[in-house]
Amino acid sequence: MTWLLFFQILYWAFVGLVAIRIIFDTQSSVKTAAYLLLIFAVPIVGVIIYLSFGLNYRKRVLYSKKMQLDSIQTERVNSLINQYVEKHVKQFKDDFPAYFGLTKILYKDEKNFATINNKVELFINGERKFPALIDALKKAKHHIHIEYYIYENDEIGNEIAEILIEKAKEGVEIRFIYDDFGSRSIRKNVVPKLKENGVEAYPFYRVLFVLLANRLNYRNHRKIAIIDGETAFVGGINVSDKYINQPKNQLYWRDTHISIKGEGIWSLQKTFLADWNFCAEQNIVPTPDYFRQFSKIEDGQWVQLAASGPDSSFPTILLAYL
Repeated sequence: MTWLLFFQILYWAFVGLVAIRIIFDTQSSVKTAAYLLLIFAVPIVGVIIYLSFGLNYRKRVLYSKKMQLDSIQTERVNSLINQYVEKHVKQFKDDFPAYFGLTKILYKDEKNFATINNKVELFINGERKFPALIDALKKAKHHIHIEYYIYENDEIGNEIAEILIEKAKEGVEIRFIYDDFGSRSIRKNVVPKLKENGVEAYPFYRVLFVLLANRLNYRNHRKIAIIDGETAFVGGINVSDKYINQPKNQLYWRDTHISIKGEGIWSLQKTFLADWNFCAEQNIVPTPDYFRQFSKIEDGQWVQLAASGPDSSFPTILLAYL
C-alpha cells in the first residue's frame, strides 16, 4: 500500500506539471480546456494522448533549421527580383490603398510579394484541371517541380507519373515532393518507378510507425506544380481519380485550383525550393532559370501567395482570412 500511495502521489504531481505545461503552451482556450479535461478524466491514457499529439516541441525542433534555410533562400531570391518587387509594392499601394496593410502582412513574414503581371485561370474540378496540367507537363523543356499532399496510385496518378518519366528521359529536371502520410499509397510502387527512371523524388517528413503520433499533425498539404518557371498550378485539387467526376463516382467533387502564368510564380517557386532543400537535404540555389523574367501581360491580374504551415513562424493564412 505504501508503494501504491507513492506512485499515486508521483503520478498526480506529474499530471500537475503537465497541466501547467498545457496552460502555458496551448494558444487556444478551447484546446486548453479539452486537454485539461482529458488528462484529469482519463488517467494515464489522457496524459499519453497529450504528450503524443498536443506538444509543440516537435515543431520547434523539426522546423527551426528549415526556417533558417528558408530565410537564406528568401534573401537569394530577393537579390534576383528585388527591383521588380519594389515597383509592384508602389503600384499596389497606389491602386489599392485600403488593402495595402493586408499585402504588407503577407509580405512581411513570408516575403511573398504581390505582382500584377499575371494571367490566371480558374478550375473548379479535376476534369478541368488535369488536362491543363498534363498539357503543360508535356511541353516542359527545363524543369518540372511537383509537390502534393495526396498523390494516388490510380489512373490519373500513373498517367502523370509516365509523363514525368518521359520528360526525365528527355533531360528535363524533375523534382517531386510527396507527403509521406497523404501519399502513402505510392511509396512502394510509383515512387521507386520514378526514381529508377531519373526522377528525383523525396517524401516530406517521413512517417515511422513508432513516431506516427509525433508526426501525424505536421504534414505538407501543398498542391503545387511548376513547369519551366512559366506556368504553375496551385490550389485544393490533389492527384487522385476522385477529383474527376465520372458516372461511376458516388459523389460529385467540387474544389478550387488555379493556373498562373507570370510573376506570381516567383513566390511558388521560392516556396517549393525551400521545401525541396529541406526534404532532399540539398542546396538548390535560385537562378534565372527558375525565376525568369516575363514580358508585359495585357490586362494583368494581381497575385499574392499566402503561404503558411507547420514550418511557418507566423499563421499567415489564418490572419489573412481574419
